[in-house]
Amino acid sequence: MAQIVRLTTHQQRSEREEAAQVAEQLSLLSDEFLKHLPGEARLAISRATYALQKAARPDTTEGLWPGGFTMLSRNQTIAIWDAIRALPSDDRPHQVRHVFDLVLVNLRQDTGEVLLTRDQLAEKVGCTSNHISRIMGTLEKMGVIRRERRKIEGMQGRGMAVYFINPHVAWNGSLDARKAQAAETRPPMQLELLHGGAS
Repeated sequence: MAQIVRLTTHQQRSEREEAAQVAEQLSLLSDEFLKHLPGEARLAISRATYALQKAARPDTTEGLWPGGFTMLSRNQTIAIWDAIRALPSDDRPHQVRHVFDLVLVNLRQDTGEVLLTRDQLAEKVGCTSNHISRIMGTLEKMGVIRRERRKIEGMQGRGMAVYFINPHVAWNGSLDARKAQAAETRPPMQLELLHGGAS
């Protein structure tokens, strides 16, 4: 039986090779040199290196981690699962857990932004979009996620709600970016006793 092979164009191969070369050049910067740079510059270099490495080896290519991976704080994650199980039945803890799990596997690289929209989450969980808003509100109160409003051109009101995972709980991206975000973010409110095991 013939084997199906993923087609990679010459341009794609060339772009991946260029990305790999630039990433390699950035990786040659010494720690001694980097420590004299402002924190924002080090973070920008880290993000650029990570983005280039990802471009050189996209998730669509078969590899050790097809589809990428998310780093978890085991203690924080277990504590969140326990806290979700302890929710009153009116809060539908099974659906809250389902949403939390979906959040963990749908994070944007280096920002921790939840990539699924409210409607997409509702479709996957099997509930209404309004109920997803309540679930996300529950996770927000627990300090598991935070919400921002993003203005959309032509859309009135405060803008679309955009959610981000607490970097003390999980991360999808470079460790330097995660440390920078974690330094500006408190651990989940109900789980501060686990701060020592969050890194």
